[in-house]
Amino acid sequence: MPGVSYDDVPTTRLPPPSTEQQILGERQPSGWVLQKLDGGRGPGRGVIHAVDCEEAPAGTPLLPLDQALDAAEHPGTRLWSLCSAAAELDPVLKGFEHDFGGSENGSRGTK
Repeated sequence: MPGVSYDDVPTTRLPPPSTEQQILGERQPSGWVLQKLDGGRGPGRGVIHAVDCEEAPAGTPLLPLDQALDAAEHPGTRLWSLCSAAAELDPVLKGFEHDFGGSENGSRGTK
């Protein structure tokens, strides 16, 4: 831009990505956390966040996929759409319902 000095802009190159990063690409930390609402007692209401979400409560236990899906099936629980939780878990929940006929045959699905 005319009249703007770029003297303070770093000009060093970034190190090359590791072999693992080249093969796997950028990876998100895996896991989800459940933010309990209504005082956190009982199955009540909750919000599931990706583990790296800025809105995820600190110190909350990490949920693996099966536990996150179980929690997501509770009627008062929703998937946080501002992080990757909804994008990652919603297709799994809906995929089971669509492919296997839903909860009436014992498969995982939205209730």
